[in-house]
Amino acid sequence: MGRDSDQILQDEDPQVVRTAKDSASQTLINIHLAELRERMKLTQSDIANTLGVRQPTVSNIEQRGRDLRLSSLNRYVEASGGKVRLQIDLSDSSHYRFRL
Repeated sequence: MGRDSDQILQDEDPQVVRTAKDSASQTLINIHLAELRERMKLTQSDIANTLGVRQPTVSNIEQRGRDLRLSSLNRYVEASGGKVRLQIDLSDSSHYRFRL
């Protein structure tokens, strides 16, 4: 029987695993932004107009693997009609949440 992904990751260099998880997480953010825009039935041009930028800028924000600044993420979500809330999970299992 084959190994599952958790078993495979246990045998990898921890730094390689962290780098891969960071990259996957960043890619998911960009995918979710495009999904959010589509869910709100908005085009990239609609978002661009609200942000006061051109459509290619919005396309660049949604590009997979793009490392977004938190302020850019917040402006994008607000242009979609939403609000960003940040939740931080601390090592002592406590949580800290706030709205940007």
